[in-house]
Amino acid sequence: MPIKEESSNSFLQHQLFHGTTWHSRLLPNIHKFVYPYRYWGVNISALAAGQTLPEVSVATSSKHKILGKLPLFSAKRKALQQFCPDDYLQDFNSLSKNNDVNNLNNKEDGLNSFQALNHRLHQVFTDHTGSAPTGDMLGLLVCRNAGLYFSPVNFYIGFDNQQTPTHLLAEVSNTPWNKRHYYGFLLNGTDTELCHDKNFHVSPFNPIDQLYRWQVTIKNTTKNEMESQLDNGLQVRIAIDISDERGDVLKTGIKMAGVPMTDTSVRDSLQKNPLMNLTSVTRIYWHAFKLYAIKKVPYINYDEKLADSQQQTKALKKTGFDD
Repeated sequence: MPIKEESSNSFLQHQLFHGTTWHSRLLPNIHKFVYPYRYWGVNISALAAGQTLPEVSVATSSKHKILGKLPLFSAKRKALQQFCPDDYLQDFNSLSKNNDVNNLNNKEDGLNSFQALNHRLHQVFTDHTGSAPTGDMLGLLVCRNAGLYFSPVNFYIGFDNQQTPTHLLAEVSNTPWNKRHYYGFLLNGTDTELCHDKNFHVSPFNPIDQLYRWQVTIKNTTKNEMESQLDNGLQVRIAIDISDERGDVLKTGIKMAGVPMTDTSVRDSLQKNPLMNLTSVTRIYWHAFKLYAIKKVPYINYDEKLADSQQQTKALKKTGFDD
């Protein structure tokens, strides 16, 4: 089912996504939280073709002192929220299955930074799914915030020429070790479910030998079915259920709704949450502290399997099977 019926020459608009991210741990101890979250929906294909992102100057009026001193959003200069294309997919060369790093670098010679990002994204989609999208490639990205870049995960959605979602790429960062990994999939239109073995250590409280089950929904946001202009952005829900031999361990994901990225929407968003990157880092380490120090969830070493971990040892002691 197509997202919208438009010609292949019409780009999806840049969007600002607001919603929530959730984390529901079931094993070995229960721990849950839900937080508001924001993604910048940057149409990377449109940027590479010469379209621009909005340049949003200082707030006209704001209770936040920081908003009155810095440009709010920019892809050209330092700002409270800055889109820097070099922040994304830069380590793909070292992870490429093609082992043709020099060829990839040579192709990026002479391209501007937006075109180079577009080229890298085409290449990583091809490497991880066997093909590249034929239409737009939209990034759900965390941008630099007050000079700091930090993102647990960025998502890239690929479309065909009828704007039907066909590809998904997740650029995952493991915060304690500062490494990145890519999961790429082909989509079945607006709704897709798929499973695969985990192959990247993210949480210091989860073993490596686990199963990921993805549930991906990408569809239109419809304001009014009677209006001629139905497309007011996209709705994106990406949920990941994580399990192992113990059963369901963790349920996590995002649910976001997009609106056009305009001066007004950017100002409103940053006035409500001007320092999301900093609060995200703080929350990650705060919840890690609660898991380890308060809820006594054993730490798991990098790439350690459940059978070799303290979590398994502790569980066996509880049941008396370690005698």
